[in-house]
Amino acid sequence: MQRLNAVLGNVRRSDQAQRLARLLNPMAASPAAPRETVAALDALGPSLMPRTARVQGVAMGLSVLVTRATTGVAERLTRMALPADAPLGLQLAARAVVGGAGAALAAVPERDGQKLWVASVRSTGQLLRDGAAGGAVHDLGGWLQRRYPSRRGIRPVVVSAALTGGLLYWAGRRLARKEAADYQWPLPQTTTLPGALATSYVVTAAGAGLAQGFAWSRSALESYFGPGPSKRVLARLVNAGVWAGAATVVYNVGVAYVGRANQKVEPAYATPPASPLQSGCPDSLLPFSDLGQQGRRFVTDVVTPELIEEVMGEEALAYPIRTYVGFNSEPLYQTGRAELALAELDRAGAFDRSNLLLVSPTGTGWVDQTLIEAAEFLTRGDIATCCIQYARYPSFLSLQKVALGRRQFRLLLWGVKQRLAGLPPERRPRVLVFGESLGAWTSSDVVMYQGIDGFEHYGIDRALWVGLPWLAKWSRSGMTRGSSTLVPPGTVGVFDHHEQLAALDDEERARLRAVVLSHDNDPIAVLGPDLLVQRPYWLADGQRGRGVPDAMRWLPLVTCVQTAMDAMNVLVSAPGEFGSFGHDYRADMARFVCDAYRLPGATAAQLVRIEQVLRSLDMERAERIKAERANAAPPAPAQRSGGVRGGVPLRSPRTRGARWVKGRGPTARASVAMPDTLAGRAPEPPGHP
Repeated sequence: MQRLNAVLGNVRRSDQAQRLARLLNPMAASPAAPRETVAALDALGPSLMPRTARVQGVAMGLSVLVTRATTGVAERLTRMALPADAPLGLQLAARAVVGGAGAALAAVPERDGQKLWVASVRSTGQLLRDGAAGGAVHDLGGWLQRRYPSRRGIRPVVVSAALTGGLLYWAGRRLARKEAADYQWPLPQTTTLPGALATSYVVTAAGAGLAQGFAWSRSALESYFGPGPSKRVLARLVNAGVWAGAATVVYNVGVAYVGRANQKVEPAYATPPASPLQSGCPDSLLPFSDLGQQGRRFVTDVVTPELIEEVMGEEALAYPIRTYVGFNSEPLYQTGRAELALAELDRAGAFDRSNLLLVSPTGTGWVDQTLIEAAEFLTRGDIATCCIQYARYPSFLSLQKVALGRRQFRLLLWGVKQRLAGLPPERRPRVLVFGESLGAWTSSDVVMYQGIDGFEHYGIDRALWVGLPWLAKWSRSGMTRGSSTLVPPGTVGVFDHHEQLAALDDEERARLRAVVLSHDNDPIAVLGPDLLVQRPYWLADGQRGRGVPDAMRWLPLVTCVQTAMDAMNVLVSAPGEFGSFGHDYRADMARFVCDAYRLPGATAAQLVRIEQVLRSLDMERAERIKAERANAAPPAPAQRSGGVRGGVPLRSPRTRGARWVKGRGPTARASVAMPDTLAGRAPEPPGHP
């Protein structure tokens, strides 16, 4: 009896070892296993951005899940013709039919300007072809296991271990080559293969678990509703609705939690400015506590005339004006926000300056201080800047706020134009527009149906858009590439670096009305839905720009996932270490501001000093943001010795948030008189949504 138990135990252990070996076999574990293995290796290849182990693991996991889903389609088509236990010859024949059909679709010629549906057909064929090939490899592996069975688990374990070890070695080599190419990243992005694999496993397991949960709830609802085609459809609709509702609740809760950062009070940015030329001062229509985290930074870090004179080596013309309407500022409605901004500009005397810079921020309300400071230096302080916040979340969570940001910015532009119409032409300031990332999207969309004619309609002199997302209508309509009839030749220019702009002659630079600064390897500037099914121009042979790896290739669906992960990891930067790479445009700002806005000339020595001071100010700002006490960080220029100090600091580590959210009545400051120019909506161009 003891010997029998020992024999049975050995058999069970052998069976368990064989099952484990088959599960871990990267080629025969499932019909999708070969393609999943290839997708995981592709995720370790060259991309637009370097990645940490965690981001790399997420990219691998998502690539595996996408490949598993697409391979499942090819598998279902095969199973419609043959069962899984059919002879190998018939299985391979069915795979050949599916793969041949896919190959025929994948052979559709690729041409410039091709319709998206044609590219979708070609990509579908490529996915079917690759899925059928992976299934054939799985069938052959399974046949070999059945043809040469092993009573013990030694041989399957050895084979699986050898294959896995070889793949891990190959993966390590690919990862090393990828890290060697990421030389421009300002911060070290440590990527270890074990960490990436562990994260990938968690992502894949979570995705598989959600898919199984969705299928289980669907089956349960189908059983509850009973048999019949109509009841089955109803059950599936209910199931999809329940899951969509749950996802929406989770999303909204997460976004609300992230948005609480807007109320955080940083000790170094807790003191309101004393100068009447900044919002949040005692004379301002906007309480300092309502400006939000980004607004408080914006009005505090203004450049002073003393610093301008020190950097430029000449007398400053004025003290720069900075106005900011925060997300929590009342009144709530869009016209009221624009009214409040106009009243604040009027109070600060902004319409008496030579330059009026209107800014649309990113989703968090962030404004690139490097650009604002560069403009204040180059204008010798003769500039006023205005910004209206429209969201309080990171940009990728604020896409639903683009329409709000566009409408607010349109009202601000129209109100400014009407105010300036009452001034003599010689006293009117030049109206300049700036937006970066999501801010470039919201501000450029204002003129998306009018093109350059929109500049005249709203009184815009010049615009600078930095890191313009592909999803922006200005970009999507082809205006940035000069392919639209709304854009006369030479009025819009797209540049990767300043040398391209500097290569234009004076007449060509004078003709430019809009300058788009977009790095060739900026994932945010190239990420769009068409990347799912169509190879983009920036990955075409002979058209790869600066920073786009030569070894990077396009794959249906997978490349879009990879680029999206690059976009998630693109905002890492080092204070004071300016780069001209990816979505970091700080190294380009000073010279682009000077040439794009046609500001007063600056000598080469002055530009060098400006860039040096911009780096120093950026490092000081980073120290103030991190400081746990106000006196533990370098003061802002306006707070230094000889500067004007503010009033009583905000004592609470977090402001109370928007008063209208708490149901309180409007404050006295909300009752700003409505200017005649905004008593009605701004005239909107034909076709405006």
